[in-house]
Amino acid sequence: MDHSDARLIDDRELSRHGIRRIGDRPGLRSRERTSGGVLLLGLNGSTAELHVDTTSAYPDHAVFAFVEAQAVWSKLGDEPWVESEGGLVIAPHGITRRLRWSGAWRFIAALVPRTAIASFVPALPPDASTYADRRLLDSSMQRFIGSLLDTENHASAIEQYAIEQLVMEMSGAVLLDRIGAVTGQGSPHTVLRERAIAVIAQQCGDPSLNPSRVAHEVQSSLRQLQLVFSESGNSVAGEIRRQRARLAHSLLVDSRYDVLSIDQIAQRSGFNSPMSLRRALDEAYETTPRALRAARRA
Repeated sequence: MDHSDARLIDDRELSRHGIRRIGDRPGLRSRERTSGGVLLLGLNGSTAELHVDTTSAYPDHAVFAFVEAQAVWSKLGDEPWVESEGGLVIAPHGITRRLRWSGAWRFIAALVPRTAIASFVPALPPDASTYADRRLLDSSMQRFIGSLLDTENHASAIEQYAIEQLVMEMSGAVLLDRIGAVTGQGSPHTVLRERAIAVIAQQCGDPSLNPSRVAHEVQSSLRQLQLVFSESGNSVAGEIRRQRARLAHSLLVDSRYDVLSIDQIAQRSGFNSPMSLRRALDEAYETTPRALRAARRA
């Protein structure tokens, strides 16, 4: 991933991203943009067939894809073709399928490091899910990615970082909204817990965030919220610590933050001290700040 500006790519470059055209039908148009660990892809054309295998090209990335088509069929291995609905596709472990399109279509996708979204939900689903109904979050994400792919403007280093962070945060929010809606159906406690996790994920870098403020944000009493978290074997304070460890981990494995000391990483992640950071990383990842940096440099 080394192209920070949106640009047209040919079939050879597209195949490096795990997408290969089958046959020689003309009219396929492909664009890409990368920002840090995030890859944005846009494809559109008329009747065509593609072989998609992002699991081999990007084994550590989840795929958030938006499909607009008159008709689309998918096929996995030797299974028969199945007509699929367009809409939002969430594939936490990537997409491996053949796709057949009829008529005009457009495919926009964000490939996001799985580590950036894993903490937004209790567990990532093993298979891809398709959602034909559209919601505000995923529609906004689609428009945002589409505008980034359509523009010819050069992105500065600060803009590249902002794009990466925004796409990762939007992906996590969409995942929480969709997966939370499924797991929380008919369970007010689950819905409340997932709302609280969303608040914590967004505000964990604030050192003043505490269980009482989380309860206030989700309009619950602290006692009720503690009870809801205890049902899943966790606590509000424990989730805050886990989310801060996630944020610190992402900063420590990113070379752009090598200029920051461990003390500064702890402050940016919401920890009161480097010792608290080390304990949280040991609990969540069984590692230390220095070990993470050393492993990345190696």
